[in-house]
Amino acid sequence: MDMGSISLVLAVATTGFVASYVLLGGETVQIAHAVRKLRTFRQQNGGRRMGKLRKRADERARSARIGKEMPAFLDIVTLGLSAGLSFDSSLELYCKRYRTDLSSRLWDSMLLWRMGIQSRAEALDCMASELKVSALQRFASTVNEALAFGTPLSATLERQARVIRDEQRAMVEEEIERVPVKMLIPLGTLIVPAMLLAILGPLLGPAIGMA
Repeated sequence: MDMGSISLVLAVATTGFVASYVLLGGETVQIAHAVRKLRTFRQQNGGRRMGKLRKRADERARSARIGKEMPAFLDIVTLGLSAGLSFDSSLELYCKRYRTDLSSRLWDSMLLWRMGIQSRAEALDCMASELKVSALQRFASTVNEALAFGTPLSATLERQARVIRDEQRAMVEEEIERVPVKMLIPLGTLIVPAMLLAILGPLLGPAIGMA
């Protein structure tokens, strides 16, 4: 092929490439842009999903911590009431002595009703509903009823603390009872086969060698 033919082929190829780029270049850019948007959407959506899962896990962990703090909290409030302190003073005694999630939320709620933003009943109910701890919800209901009707509160809170401890003890015993069942999986899949190999291996080795 002579130089003129080669030049003609190159010119045709170049023209075709330029025409294709002009005709499809815009669509190619749009496709690339759409792909980038899809990738960004997936990353954002995945990040939001992980954020929601992390938030739920944090809420469950916080609720578990507050549930464990409830008996000591009820004991302190009961002790303050038995010593002649008011409910607010007993609550303040606990908040100043302890640095926990529960004391922090109780202090914020107490500031709300002391500043007149909410009533005591509203602040306690809002806190209990937000934290979603059944023991705290029972405490708020008991306190609101006792302060509204003037019934003794210390004996009721003492019984509540006893009930919460019994519930926590039952949960611990239930977890202990589940341990043998959970151990069956590694026992059946790892330990037992290893023991069988250790016992039968020396016996089967000579037999296999003789065969």
